Amino acid sequence: MSYSSAAKSPLFKGAELHDNEKSENALIKEISASHHLMRNNPLLRVGATRFRASCIGGGAKPVFDPALFSDAFIKSFNEWTLYCDFYENTNFAGVQALAVITMLMEGGAFIVRRRTMHPMPLQIQVVSILSLAIDLEVTGTSSYVRGGIMYAKNGKIKKYAFYKLPRDHPEFDEDSVNWLPAEDVIHLRDVVHASQSTAQPWVSPGADFAKQYQDNQTVEIKSRMKRIGQQVFALKDSDVSQTVGAPNSQKTTEKLVHHAGGVTFLNGVKEVKTASPAEIAGNYQEHNNQVLRMIAGLLGITYEMLTGDLTQVNYSSIRAGMINHRRFVGQLRDIVLEPGFNRIIGWFIDAFHVGTTEILPDYFENPYAYLDPTWIWPEWEEIDPLKAAKALVLEVQGHIKSLEEVSNGRGTTLDKHLDSIQRSQQAKQSRGIDDAASGSDDDESTDDDDD
Repeated sequence: MSYSSAAKSPLFKGAELHDNEKSENALIKEISASHHLMRNNPLLRVGATRFRASCIGGGAKPVFDPALFSDAFIKSFNEWTLYCDFYENTNFAGVQALAVITMLMEGGAFIVRRRTMHPMPLQIQVVSILSLAIDLEVTGTSSYVRGGIMYAKNGKIKKYAFYKLPRDHPEFDEDSVNWLPAEDVIHLRDVVHASQSTAQPWVSPGADFAKQYQDNQTVEIKSRMKRIGQQVFALKDSDVSQTVGAPNSQKTTEKLVHHAGGVTFLNGVKEVKTASPAEIAGNYQEHNNQVLRMIAGLLGITYEMLTGDLTQVNYSSIRAGMINHRRFVGQLRDIVLEPGFNRIIGWFIDAFHVGTTEILPDYFENPYAYLDPTWIWPEWEEIDPLKAAKALVLEVQGHIKSLEEVSNGRGTTLDKHLDSIQRSQQAKQSRGIDDAASGSDDDESTDDDDD
């Protein structure tokens, strides 16, 4: 199934103002097409997985305040992350990665709380938007249902309706749904306007350009095959007389035929020239590069991340591109992912109170102090480690950045960082190893590679 036949772009094309039914139908086609795009188009698959790798990496980890959380709680959480996946395919980091890739493909993702019989009676499940009863709409006085979501009279979400069976199941029934309370569902989506229930798949904006690139490659291959198999012949007649018989007899013309290389020549042809048709376009390569840049920009990654081509970059350009990409990813983490992950912490605290006899102090009076931990994301590699290290030393010495911020930025906590340094120092002292003399700082890094 191709993108153009499976989805109508731009989104909601042909829908009238406030025509929810047409809009939702167009959106369903858009979401359905995104699965085929990921499967059939390698560019979109590479782009989406590269974005997921940059955003999630090895997964975000919460830092619990020892003044609020006991050692037993932290130990239980670390153990729970190993079996938290309802599908039992991965761990907490894998659930995060699955949620993000679902957002890329479908414009949003649901994380559902499942109560189980594990040591901590909780598992979490990532659910596709295609499982939402998006066609279900009911009007009412105290509440109403739109797009499979039940809203209170004031517009606040009360419940979500999910199909009991997948859409492709032979016994699928649109009227057979499970209603889940809003407190058991986390809806991850990039909200761009008020009352937004879902969004267009992120891969859709780059789909047309990815298809154009694929079509260009097909045309070029066919053109090359045509040039190999096609030859244009220029035949030049000779001035040799083609008459036969006695001089006074009637002139007759005899067509002598010669066969050579599968080509038929008439008598008198002295010269044969061959030529090949021209290229389809002189700027074909630059056009393809521009299409790839547009695909990368629409997917939120850099051209180099999409293609792996580093021939046209220098330190300044690749650094500027990575800064923009990381700023975009940082905003997504702060306003979409971390609030959702904080709700998962709340779910785990509820399960902790059910599965153990411990109670977190004052949690039921003011839970919000417990629901905003510091999330440590995987460290991003520096483009120029020497320059970054020198700048970091100056920031710490000038008290612009704390050592705790540095530790968190490198994917660990301050306590773990200092403990590691202490163990290293003690190990060297026990073996009689002295620290090597500091190297000279005269080797200032230059920007010669920027040219």
